[in-house]
Order: sequence, then structure tokens, then C-alpha cells
Amino acid sequence: MNWSLALNLISTFGVLSVLGFGGGKGIFPQMRLDVVNQYHWVTGAEFASLYAIGKIVPGPATIMVTLLGFGVAGLGGAVIAALAMFVPSSLIMFLVGKRWDMYEGTPLRAIIAGGLAPVIIGLVFASVFVIGRGSLDRPAGLAIVVVIGALSLFTSLPSPLLILSAGAVGAFLLGPK
Repeated sequence: MNWSLALNLISTFGVLSVLGFGGGKGIFPQMRLDVVNQYHWVTGAEFASLYAIGKIVPGPATIMVTLLGFGVAGLGGAVIAALAMFVPSSLIMFLVGKRWDMYEGTPLRAIIAGGLAPVIIGLVFASVFVIGRGSLDRPAGLAIVVVIGALSLFTSLPSPLLILSAGAVGAFLLGPK
């Protein structure tokens, strides 16, 4: 792997790491722009597939950056991408967390939390559309989204079961013939 590629992985995922307020879902629109449109490391459909894999495995969905890094630059790329994604935000969380507790019960803490909530909701909503663009190119895909969305909202079925079921149905309906 060359230094330029390593620096691109570090800068891309390092910046995304510190922008991941409210969890990783909020950064997926920017991540897609970076890895699909700017660097052309993967296609939109590949991005959606990597996201799905990230949702199936234990841990945060942003673990998908490890697979992205591996696809771009092998084992070294996987290590660099994972470290760039998780170390900066972890350090910030550790440092801010120490101070955050000092403001328990104060108006400032409530104002900050209340102000960030709409931003996070908007970013998550945008993520749905960005990821969908890469995978909803057939009516069967849209049908799966509607059914899984409804089951997720109106039942207590566990998410891993919904993901695995949708994957099996998707493989059958959308896979190679």
C-alpha cells in the first residue's frame, strides 16, 4: 500500500469518526459520498452490501470500514481504516465523558442534548435514503424494505432475525438467476 492511499484512508475515516454523533448511522451519507463518489473504492451496490454485513456482525455498523479498507488495501488497509474510524471518536468520548458528568442536572447539558437530537434524527433519516439508493433498483427490493420496516416498527421481532430473514428473501428474489 502506498502512503497516499494510507493517508486517504486515515483522513476519510478519521474525519467520519469525529462526525459520528448519535452513532454511526449519521455518517453513512458522507461515507458513501467519500468512498463511492470521490475515491471510487466501491460501487453504490457494494456499499449497501457492506453496510448490510456491518449490521449482521456484532458491534457497530461502522465496522464495515474494516472490510472497505481490506478491499482497498488488504490487511494493512483494514487495520488503518478500523483504527481511523474508532480511535479518534473513542478518545473524544473518553475526554468529553469526564467533563459531561460535571454538568449533570444543569440547563447547559439539557440544551446541548436537546439541540443535538434533531440533528441526529436528520442524519439517520438521510442515511436511509443514501443506503437505499445503492440497493433499491428493483420492485422486490422495495417490497422487502416496506415489509421489514413495518415488522420492525409494529412487532417485537429481534433485528437480527429480521436482517437474516430479509437477506434470505433478498437472495432468493434478487440473487442471480
